[in-house]
Amino acid sequence: MTRTRQAVLALLQRTRQPVSANEIFDQLQQEKVAIDLVTVYRTMHVLKELGLVLQLDLHQEGLSRYELKEGREHHHHIRCQICGLIVDLLLCPLKKVTKLIEQQTQFIVDDHTLEFTGLCPQCQ
Repeated sequence: MTRTRQAVLALLQRTRQPVSANEIFDQLQQEKVAIDLVTVYRTMHVLKELGLVLQLDLHQEGLSRYELKEGREHHHHIRCQICGLIVDLLLCPLKKVTKLIEQQTQFIVDDHTLEFTGLCPQCQ
């Protein structure tokens, strides 16, 4: 585990909402960590492949965000359309739908995404 990877993981542990590679880069630059943007992308790819990080591809934003996988159950997110605040939805309303899909199609569903957008209390 390199110092760079340790710095990225430490940042993700302190972060309450999913962050983009650019946000990771900017924050680490402020913390005087010697890193470039390409290294951030490579690090996120490695951490994702190791199963330590989840990559969220939010449709409305058109960019990837990352969050730690450790200790987190499957969940979804809601994003404010004005300020960009992202909040975890610590539930999955699709569990029953997934079972029905599996019964009807004989597929085994191994993943799905559901994205909500709206206005947070501050932006209403």
